[in-house]
Amino acid sequence: PGERSLSGGQESSAVCVHVFTHFGKKIRLSATMWVFRTIGVTRCCPGVSSLPRCLHTCTVLEGVTKANLSKLRKKTGFTFINCKKALEKFENDIEQAEKWLREQAQKEGWAKATKLQGRQTAQGLVGVAHEGTMATMVEVNCETDFVARNPKFQQLVTHVTMATLGQARALPAAVGCSKVLHAADSLNQLQHDGTTLGDLTALTIGSLGENMQIRRAVSFSVPSQNHIGIYVHAPVTGTTASCTLGKYGALVGFRRVDTTFQNFNAVELGRRLSQHVVGMSPLTVGEMPEIREEEAKEEKKEEGEGKEMENVEEEGSRVSDENETQMLRQTFLLDPSLTVGDVVRQQGIELLDFVRFECGEQEGE
Repeated sequence: PGERSLSGGQESSAVCVHVFTHFGKKIRLSATMWVFRTIGVTRCCPGVSSLPRCLHTCTVLEGVTKANLSKLRKKTGFTFINCKKALEKFENDIEQAEKWLREQAQKEGWAKATKLQGRQTAQGLVGVAHEGTMATMVEVNCETDFVARNPKFQQLVTHVTMATLGQARALPAAVGCSKVLHAADSLNQLQHDGTTLGDLTALTIGSLGENMQIRRAVSFSVPSQNHIGIYVHAPVTGTTASCTLGKYGALVGFRRVDTTFQNFNAVELGRRLSQHVVGMSPLTVGEMPEIREEEAKEEKKEEGEGKEMENVEEEGSRVSDENETQMLRQTFLLDPSLTVGDVVRQQGIELLDFVRFECGEQEGE
């Protein structure tokens, strides 16, 4: 009992060794707890085999507090070993430790990104964000669907989408329907919270160990009083209202030209039209069917009856192609009894433009 007043690393260790030696393997729990209290170990680990481990961790806890270690791990997501090393290096200063950890991760991420850059990235996600009369859609690729489902990769896609939307906000207000495509090089230079998207991509590569790339993005805007419809197919669970992630995405611009239709719902109509774009993959908006038919009649009159008979087969093939590739002439995905042109006429709207992304699609598809 007289030895309880001893303090200091060497004296405390001496007490521990003395008691441990005295009791041997039959040391009682009460004696073990007394030793831990004597040397200042807060976590009690019953049993003889736990004593050396507790003695080992005692000196670590003196320099790195549990609270700071837990806070740094939660804030950065780095491993226990790396967080402990950073706190020891900067004498328990969380801000300095966090900065150093991110710098090291950045270096490792770029090194790994350079090493993996030749590997194919056919998987990934499409991100869509919508704000008033503007919207953005991006595609970020990775190697496997497993990584595409990882929250860190999904966070990267969200950051790319919102950074692109932020750039769109800085553009002048649209006079007509505007569709601006962004190349990967320019996207990598955009910033999110003071860090370029290229650096964020490298950090994610270093963390998940797969090649990734920001492939493309589009900024889509319409004048005021016009509308943008959005649709994302197979949305990711937990997607927020500000940014939706999935494998396919579409944006459709349209404006109302006839206000006599009473049950007009711009959001729902835009979603349905965008869903049609995802499912039917039109290439152009095209023309309303009756307008094209009138033009065809005029062409026939000018060409004459004899030539008309010679070109019947060619004309039939052309019309078939137009019905497949022009959005207004396609059968409406959600109601096969109508064409998209019929839906447009019924709703009293005019289609302005659209854009469709499919994750992993090849150029020209």
